[in-house]
Amino acid sequence: MKRILIVDDEVQILRTLSRLFLDTDYEAITAENGADALHLLEMTEVDLIISDMRMPLLDGYELLNQVKEKYPKIIRIILSGYAEESIMFKALLHNVARIYIFKPWNNTELMANLDHLFATDALLHSNEVSLLIEDIKESPVILPNCQKLVSLAEEENLDNLINEISADPVVSELLLQVAKTAIYGAMPSNVKQVAIYIGLRNLKCFLYWASVTNCDPLNDLAGSDMELLWKHSCYTNKFLLFIYESFLHKQPPEAALFSGLLHNTGFIILYKNLLAKQDGENKIIDLLTLEKGDLKVTHQQVGGYFLNSWDLPYPTVEAALYHHNPLEQNIVNFELVACVHLAQHYAWISLEKEDTNDFYPEVIERLGISKEIFDKKLAQFSKKI
Repeated sequence: MKRILIVDDEVQILRTLSRLFLDTDYEAITAENGADALHLLEMTEVDLIISDMRMPLLDGYELLNQVKEKYPKIIRIILSGYAEESIMFKALLHNVARIYIFKPWNNTELMANLDHLFATDALLHSNEVSLLIEDIKESPVILPNCQKLVSLAEEENLDNLINEISADPVVSELLLQVAKTAIYGAMPSNVKQVAIYIGLRNLKCFLYWASVTNCDPLNDLAGSDMELLWKHSCYTNKFLLFIYESFLHKQPPEAALFSGLLHNTGFIILYKNLLAKQDGENKIIDLLTLEKGDLKVTHQQVGGYFLNSWDLPYPTVEAALYHHNPLEQNIVNFELVACVHLAQHYAWISLEKEDTNDFYPEVIERLGISKEIFDKKLAQFSKKI
């Protein structure tokens, strides 16, 4: 039985949520403040914590930040009745919670999200995934130059971060290439303006992607499988942003600007570790065959595992984990996953390559979009890339 800790200084909220869990497979325990919650965690194993944001002495942000540091395996959720801009910005930047639920909440939706979070966590940390990660000889690590830049992002030091990126010719070149090839719409042509446009949270995601690709400039990859994967990641991101703007008339969720860029992280990692040095003309197809056979783990699981371990936003983790299975019932951020699924499919078409994975056109209508109009606009947009 999974144990859930609920933390709120309003006793009525604790009572209401406790009653909600009475006839479920979850055990609920409560605390009226952050200090009591930390004391409980020292003595009791907990699988998930739901915390109010606004509490005296130790607020929800500080509590969840400490839980994140001391008990990283505990799933964290924010339950809040207000949205103060500064503290929510910090919560998003430092990824202190997987999801945010605002009062008054919907009981059915809350319970469903808990089920989904636990199911996804089990998928990310299955025995098969753990064994594969152990077998990977060169598990991706963030490059030293990128690690310093990530630290500046986490310190919310945008000015210093911009200066450091500008001083690094490889990272700055890659950032400008990504701005040109992976972002839809007119983009600035210098590092400072691009960094300000992207923002700290998305810069952090970009820096991890830079490490995954080893900061290889595109012109050094000509004719290789890595060039194809590089282009596909960038095209997917551009299609993703086009879909959001042209059909949903908004931007992706906070800190999810590069979900398309990062969606194939697992594929790149497996390719580099398993097939990059082998001979053969169809190594990409070979990897897809391998993961469906002896590997017993998909590149989606590998990508989701690493993005989660790097503490990147949960919507981006889901996009990597479920982009080939957008109708999976355990998805919390369906809209983003569906859009990444569509974007990666049309990116392959734009590259004149076959998408060998299953495609689910029904997600177009589930997004409230006319398929006829969608196909027409996507065909026009593909010609412009």
